[in-house]
Amino acid sequence: MLRKLSPERKRSVNDSSRTWRWHEYPVGLGGEIARAAVHALIAFLIGLAFAFGVILIGGILAEERLFDDPGLENAIDDLARMSVGSLMVFAVATWFTFALVAFLRELTTSRALVKAAARGASRHEVPAPEQVASATAEPATQLTVFGWCNAALAGMLGIVGVGILVFDGGSSEEVLLVSLFVGYAALMTLLALAGPKLLTPAHERRQALIAANWSSSDEAAAWKRAFRSSKERKHRGPTLAERFLYIATLILALGFVALQGSVTMRCGTMPGSGRQCDEVTYGSFIEQLLSWGFVIFAVLLPLATILAVVGIAIDWRQRRAERAELRKRLADTRSGRPGRDLLAHHAQRRTHPLALVGAALSGIGLVFSVSAYLVGQGKGLGSEDVFARYNTASLAVMVASAVLFTAALVGNGLANLRGRAFRNELMARWPTLPSWSAGEDGKVLRAKRGPALHAPRYVKVRKNSSSG
Repeated sequence: MLRKLSPERKRSVNDSSRTWRWHEYPVGLGGEIARAAVHALIAFLIGLAFAFGVILIGGILAEERLFDDPGLENAIDDLARMSVGSLMVFAVATWFTFALVAFLRELTTSRALVKAAARGASRHEVPAPEQVASATAEPATQLTVFGWCNAALAGMLGIVGVGILVFDGGSSEEVLLVSLFVGYAALMTLLALAGPKLLTPAHERRQALIAANWSSSDEAAAWKRAFRSSKERKHRGPTLAERFLYIATLILALGFVALQGSVTMRCGTMPGSGRQCDEVTYGSFIEQLLSWGFVIFAVLLPLATILAVVGIAIDWRQRRAERAELRKRLADTRSGRPGRDLLAHHAQRRTHPLALVGAALSGIGLVFSVSAYLVGQGKGLGSEDVFARYNTASLAVMVASAVLFTAALVGNGLANLRGRAFRNELMARWPTLPSWSAGEDGKVLRAKRGPALHAPRYVKVRKNSSSG
């Protein structure tokens, strides 16, 4: 009479005929939102950086009176000053949000792997290195850094404020402001201590539950297949899309150099407060270049933008063609292994090019629309009569920017969610080693170099070395 097998015995029998491989496990709705938000916020920060460059250039041009229109120069100067404040608020808020969603990514990943292990996940389907990295890394590192940096800055301002109040006295508003600085520093200190003191023990308990399902030999067997291909050569040279992006970056840098040179090289010495600089005269050729500085920048900036957009569009089409080719190869059991860099790109979650552009544009739009609206409401140093007529347009741009960011977040999340099965097929057929790089301390997260569930969190390598 046949004996009925237990679930554990069934899993062992089924696993015996399968090879070890990496597998990306589902992380749930919260995990997908956290991952999409991480990528979207990085693109949003790129937009903020571009906005800062525009503010800087606009402020310099207005300050140097290069528009030949006093009304326009004053309006641009007032908008630039307000935009600096808006940019700082957005940067801090984005930094905190990024740190928070990065922690949520780690939390949801480790919990998802614990659930998978509890449901009897196959030991031959070892969690992908990216998921193991989230489950083994020190939790809430970004929140800790954010907390200590803010605590240090607010603490210094609070100490200075307390010193002024003690020796010179102050009004009730000044006392309130100093109290806010001190209170904020204390709150950020608690946030910085939360990771090591409160979050790490629970994170390590989840790691132990995950490690109980996948042994070190299981991890080593999955990594062994990837190590066999570690000596494969990558594709030679940059792609066409990368060439467009490199050229766009070079052209943009040349434009900034031309503009800065036309402004700063006019002064032989740094002028004091309220004084004009001592102008320097050069040879005719240099003088002509300096006089063309603004024109050069005005031509090169849109040219660089166009080239960057073309590069992103080419990259999008190229990646779509690559995915189609990889699917054909997966369907053919006799097809050879694709290039290493090609597999490394498509076997990991990526930011969709359209999501990258959309989130970056939303950052630029929010900074300037909020600033224009505040100036129009009389919150700036002037020019409210100029911007007041555009309040409705500013609100429309705010809404459009928020919608654009939401669309980028949702679209990128859906694209990565739909691509999970494809990534699992690639890792099962052609596993590829993840990329890594070390800093001055020579430490690398072990999950990027090899089995990590049963080993210390970091591995020591040469300083500033990388996977190449």
